[in-house]
Amino acid sequence: MKVEVANVSDIERRITVAIPSESVASEIDKAYIDLKKNVRLRGFRPGKAPIPILQKYFKAQVEEDVISRLVKNTYPKALDEVKISPVSQPKIENGVLEKGEDFFYTAVFEIKPDIDVQGYEGLELEKEKIEVTDDDVEKQIQALRNSHAALKDVEDRAAQKGDCIVFDFDGTVDDRPYPGNKQNDFFLEVADDSFLPGFSEQVTGLKKGDQKTFSLAIPGDYTNKDLAGKTVKFNILMKEIKEKVMPDVDDEFAKDLGEYSGLEDLKDKLKESLTENKRFRSEAGLKEKIFDILIEKNPFEVPKSMVEMQVRNMITDTQQMLKSQGLKIEDMGQSVEQLSEQYMAPAERQVRSALLLEAVAEKEGLAAEEEDFEKQYQQVAKQVNQDVGFVKGKVDREMLRPQILERKAIELVISKAIIT
Repeated sequence: MKVEVANVSDIERRITVAIPSESVASEIDKAYIDLKKNVRLRGFRPGKAPIPILQKYFKAQVEEDVISRLVKNTYPKALDEVKISPVSQPKIENGVLEKGEDFFYTAVFEIKPDIDVQGYEGLELEKEKIEVTDDDVEKQIQALRNSHAALKDVEDRAAQKGDCIVFDFDGTVDDRPYPGNKQNDFFLEVADDSFLPGFSEQVTGLKKGDQKTFSLAIPGDYTNKDLAGKTVKFNILMKEIKEKVMPDVDDEFAKDLGEYSGLEDLKDKLKESLTENKRFRSEAGLKEKIFDILIEKNPFEVPKSMVEMQVRNMITDTQQMLKSQGLKIEDMGQSVEQLSEQYMAPAERQVRSALLLEAVAEKEGLAAEEEDFEKQYQQVAKQVNQDVGFVKGKVDREMLRPQILERKAIELVISKAIIT
């Protein structure tokens, strides 16, 4: 077997593989022998059909099968011979299969870019100060009160801000059906940011049994691009109005929320949680600033296949998150294709950032030690709320190596940075 490599671009390679005529003939003969054993032709006993007859009726099928086997058997060996690791599935172009002749095929695929990463030492960075005030804790307590409020049916007044309402609706967007079109018993809390811009103002003041038709002009910068800048018309029927009855903030309230000894214990735990969340956001913000700088200082072409794979992962995560809430992407007025388009830019940034950290790790000779794997397993176990032993049984350690090296690369960049 002979293999030649051509550079199509910095991230694309084409290999041409030549398979000797002897190997080609052997595979063709083997294919017809196997076919002869299994095929049934009228006028011939099983296994007795002459090869020329088989060639007459099955030549195209045999050639297709032989080419498939030749490529499948030689492609991994060819990559190993030229020491190339693709990051995409190959686009195979087959030559002509002819007994007595060498068989040629080409494979085009993407590889990771070769990055000589620069500018990661001595970065001047600002890190958000971690501070949790009593006011922060109080806001969290009020949010807990709101989420644990009882709902009391209202019969004698109109809907107002803070109420929860149940209604039927049908809608149109620029005279076309609104995503989901008709909904019955739709539940909504009346708040400024509920549903669509301006919707809460339209339902405020309605009483049980009221019907209303109204239009909303959606701002051009609205997050849902399918609705941005368009007019949505609704017909609604108010069916129920429910008032929120807030619980008192006392020791019993705290105990009802979980394993808290009382109100002060709840406040202490909330402060710890808020501090941890702020620390996480602070570190995440610092990482994003590092990525901004490294991306600006190290331009390179990103393999399209890696971006597409990251988009698929993001779509899967979104689907799983929505499924846990009993929803689908379509329920959010989106399609998989639309969401894929929205995810393309952030997916490219994530891939670009990961490749840069990988380049830093390689340039600095960083390695994943045994203690790093243990630490990573513990972190994963905490994230999925499972025992470490269970996680080790489910997650191959080699899947953790990239995460470990990325973390160590970030830690190295931060250790060399000037942080205020």
